[in-house]
Amino acid sequence: MNILKYIINEEKIPVIFSAKILHQEILQRGISAGFLILNYDIDANLFVVKCFGESTSMNLKVDDQDERIISEFLNKQFYTLGSISNTIN
Repeated sequence: MNILKYIINEEKIPVIFSAKILHQEILQRGISAGFLILNYDIDANLFVVKCFGESTSMNLKVDDQDERIISEFLNKQFYTLGSISNTIN
């Protein structure tokens, strides 16, 4: 289990980074921000995301859509990378 921080930017793209860094040091603006727990479900071959908390430095909270946005982004990126490595072999 990894606890990280994230910000969803205005284009609804998640920016994920270390929990040791302040949100505002990464981006000045966003639509939501908080913490996330990132797990990988081997059986389903998917990233599983749980969002919680808020960013006090940016005065933003977690939104109901954040888990969906982040998991779709990560799983799409992972699938794309997996497809690339399969074509190389």
